[in-house]
Formats: sequence, C-alpha cells, structure tokens
Amino acid sequence: MRRIYLLLLAVGLSSTTFAGGYRVALQGVRQASMGLTSSMHARDASIAFFNPAGLAFVDSKLSIAVGGFGIMNTSKWQNAKTMESAETDSPLGTPVYFAASYRPVEDLTVGVSFTTPFGSTVKWPEDWAGKANVTEIELKSYFIQPTVAYKFNDWFSAGAGFIYAMGSVNLQRTMSVAGNDIGLEIEDTDAHGLGFNVGAYFRPSQKVNIGLAYRSKVDMKANYGEVTWTDVPTALSATMPFSSNEFSASLPLASEFLAGFSYQATERLLLAGEVSVHGWSKYKSLDIQLENTESGETYDSKATKNFIDRAVYKFGAEYQATDMLALRLGYYFDESPSPAEHWSPETPSTNLHAFTGGIGFKFGEGFYIDAYGQYSMGVERYVHNVESGFEGDVNTNAFIFGLGLSYNFLN
Repeated sequence: MRRIYLLLLAVGLSSTTFAGGYRVALQGVRQASMGLTSSMHARDASIAFFNPAGLAFVDSKLSIAVGGFGIMNTSKWQNAKTMESAETDSPLGTPVYFAASYRPVEDLTVGVSFTTPFGSTVKWPEDWAGKANVTEIELKSYFIQPTVAYKFNDWFSAGAGFIYAMGSVNLQRTMSVAGNDIGLEIEDTDAHGLGFNVGAYFRPSQKVNIGLAYRSKVDMKANYGEVTWTDVPTALSATMPFSSNEFSASLPLASEFLAGFSYQATERLLLAGEVSVHGWSKYKSLDIQLENTESGETYDSKATKNFIDRAVYKFGAEYQATDMLALRLGYYFDESPSPAEHWSPETPSTNLHAFTGGIGFKFGEGFYIDAYGQYSMGVERYVHNVESGFEGDVNTNAFIFGLGLSYNFLN
C-alpha cells in the first residue's frame, strides 16, 4: 500500500455544527441566540469579530465581553449494502471568546478580540469500517484580532482588523496493510496564519441598523509536525511513508462575507436577518508532504476536496419582556460545502436546520448576562468518496448551549 489517504491534517477542521465544513460561528452568545445574526448587533465589544465597524456604534467608552459554549454533537453512518454502522462518541466542545473596546477620543474606537472560530473533536470507534480514514481527530484554532473603527457621522462608520491565527491538530487512524493493522498519529501544535477583517456599519434611522463585513481567507500552515507510526511490520519500517517522522501541510480557512440588518418593529420587538457567504471553493485539495528527516526522503499525498461556496441564511428576533428580561429566538439553514463524491468522516458535514433560543438579563445601565441553547437537525445524505471508496448514509445533529457576560462602562 503505497498511497495513503491522509485526508485531514491541518488546523481548524471538523465541526458538525456550523457553516458546513469546519466553521464554528460562536463568537457571541446574544448573536448565537438570534439565529447567528451578528454584523448589525453593536451592543458590546463582541461585534469586533463579526463587523469591526460596529465598534464605533457601541454606546460606551469601554466595553468588555466574554463567553463560552458547550457543543454536544453526534454523527452517524451506515452502509446499506453491508449493514455496517457507526456513531461518534465525541467529547464536549468548548469554544470561547473575549473582546474589549476603548474609545480614546470621540468617533475613534480601538479594540481586540480573542476567538476560536475553527475546530472541534470527532471520535469514531477504533474498530469501525472507516478506521483507515480516521478514528479520532482533535483540532484547536485561535484568532487574535486587533481592530480600529471610525465613526464618520451619526449614521456611518468603517472599521478594519488584523488577524493572527494559531492552532494545533492531532489525528489518529488505523490502516490495514497486508493483514496488519498499522497505527498513525499526526500532531502539530504550532500552525499559524494571517488575515484581515473589514466592515461598514449604517444607521439610517433609530430603528434600522445595517452591517456589511468581509473576513479574508486565512491559510493555516502546519510545518514540522510530528508523525508517529505503530505496529509497522519490519519489512515496511524502512520504506516511505512508514519511515516518515515529520509532515507539512496548508489548509485554507474560508473567507466570509456578511450582510445583515435589524429593524426595531415595536418599542420592545427587534427583528434581524442576515446572509453569510463562505468562500469554500478555495479548498480544492489537501496536499501533505511527509518527510524522513534523517534520510531526506519525502512522500506527497493529495486528497481532493472540491468544496463549494455556500450561503447561510439567518433570522432572529428579540423581545424585551421587561426592562430587565429579553427573550430571543432564531433559525438558520446551513448547506454542506462538501460534495458527496469527496466527503470524508473527518469533516462529517450535512445540510442543517438550526433552531436557537435564549434569554438576556440587564442589570443597571451596562451589565448583561446572556444564555442560549440550540438544536441543529441534520438532513441525511448518501456519500461515496471516489478516492477512498468510503460510502454510506450519514447524518449529524448537535445540541449547543452558551453563557456570556458583558459590561459597558458608560463614562
């Protein structure tokens, strides 16, 4: 077996929850509870990640927002021809975010955000039919984004942010070669990438807010990651790829364009809608180079992906039941960018219908506590990877919850 299908070795992959492929859109609890609508909600500093221009409309000199989430997801697979089946037993995913903004002079606001927009963990049974693809993968990514925004007048602002991304990956799989099960573990803890975020914010009236934002593609590069083989037969141990001990790879984290609006329908009812377009088509293939650092030998592997650009349609509402209590609902539809002929269990995505809800409490003039829950219902699909031969019916579902705190210092 000379060709190995190393289908996923880089940072930021495999979320069964949001934005199809591997985008985890959890950077604000209030935004998540309103169907992930985000680019027009300028209540606190958390808008920096979604739309940097919105910082200029945050009604405070200093704003701080922090929050965390729990993701419980399950992916199921069954081959109708062989009746084999498997189900993931993934641990709880825990994305977090932090954002702060400060207005040093009138109309100019600066800020910084720390987010985890790509990454999760998928764990399949060790002896399942797809063990040659993956048994377990754990990925983490972190975005640090300094941001500046300027308010030109009462109805318009613009902003920009610089993105420094870093992360790690651990992939495990088991391959059967000549009757032997050979284990492979690949790990990198020092992947990096750069990008940017720009936006515009409009408030044509006190009832309407409009947000436009673009976040660039970030190429995450994993270099000099560790490769560990186990139970390799002696006859193969000196040959590539089994003698390799390092790998290099690059993965595009998709660009995202956001266009959203909110409308204060009544004194207590806020409505919001948004579309986000994800540039998945840049992800044509995953190219990995394995290397034996002693001999200098290399081995190149290519896995076709051919992802497709997708749009996510989002709707949300917030009802201010009392001066203290807000009630929120939302819905979004998220279509998988992965074509059936190149689908792989490392990124077990399907089309999703997501239903969100939450509550918010306001204490005093500027202290907020927000809580949210979500159920994502997948649409079953048939997949058949033409390279690896993996096929079957797959589906995913997830339950997510979150808690956020924010404080606006009005003076």
